[in-house]
Amino acid sequence: MRLFLRFLLAATFCSATPLYTVTDLGAVSGSTATAFAVSSNGLAAGWSSDALGNTQALLFGGTGPASLWLNGQATGINNSGQVSGTAWIGGSSHGVVRSGASTVDLGPSTSAAAINDAGQVAASAGHALLYQNGTTTDLGALPGGNWSLAEGLSGNGAVTGYSDSSSGIRAFIWTSTTGMTELDTLGGNASYGMSVNDPGIVSGSAATASGYLHAVVWVNGLATDLGTLGGGNSYGYGINDDGISVGYSWLAGNAATHAFIVINGVMVDLNSLLAPADSGWIVTAAYGINDTSQIVGEATWNGRSHAVLLNDPPSSPSTPGAAPSAVPEPATLLPAATALALLTLRRAFTRSR
Repeated sequence: MRLFLRFLLAATFCSATPLYTVTDLGAVSGSTATAFAVSSNGLAAGWSSDALGNTQALLFGGTGPASLWLNGQATGINNSGQVSGTAWIGGSSHGVVRSGASTVDLGPSTSAAAINDAGQVAASAGHALLYQNGTTTDLGALPGGNWSLAEGLSGNGAVTGYSDSSSGIRAFIWTSTTGMTELDTLGGNASYGMSVNDPGIVSGSAATASGYLHAVVWVNGLATDLGTLGGGNSYGYGINDDGISVGYSWLAGNAATHAFIVINGVMVDLNSLLAPADSGWIVTAAYGINDTSQIVGEATWNGRSHAVLLNDPPSSPSTPGAAPSAVPEPATLLPAATALALLTLRRAFTRSR
């Protein structure tokens, strides 16, 4: 069954391997930054954090980051520039939806994780919620559970996240026709859904029988273990409509993390796909990917964390501190023969560990 799923995934994933250049999205002075979500037209959202732990939600694009609100994070963005996220107000979390100069506050003890082009918002307030234009749908919890948390939202309104249940903490997918469906683990006691695409493939993480968390994709409810980059744990985050998923993994020795992309069902270190190879960037985590395969996350330059956008060449590599350039159109992918060569090397490396 696992082999069958890998073949099924390979059919949905891209057939060629891109290279990527790194664009520094900038940060508020004296802080580090993370980009968490990217729209299909290249807008990005995330946050910055200073040495004292103060945060602010950011919109990335154009000439640099724009502050959206203080004491919070932006975790979703759509093509219209609407942003979803969470702000801390008076010691309580508030789900926030920002559209231009207008802000909708979902109230205390809420969060807003993701937003799609229809303006639907995956939110939480004890239970996972679907919010749109002042109307809130309670998605409930899994059987035997009391709470649920929404994390991801597809363009057609499917929601993923995780819930307690009679089995433990489990990832779920919710649709308006099927309701909330439990997603399995890799033999361990927990699973977490983070993103879902329009075909209904879910990206996230699941516990193995040995207690580690591994990045996973669920196809038709069945989990495929994507492995790691040599370390104990890996974590799946964004997935696009072509089924290409991203996340990050610990390396051998568990001393550092690298971002990964899953190509034809195989986890590949994104740092091995950077152009030029000696750019100086180390991409430590990837959180979002859009349908043109632009990727956002965080990367280090001389040990400091920056929010970054990864594009297919021929965009120009960015120098930290420089104003972000306009988002370029994605270039043509490399031939399939290059992809095959990289996959063969990756499999050989995996067998030799």
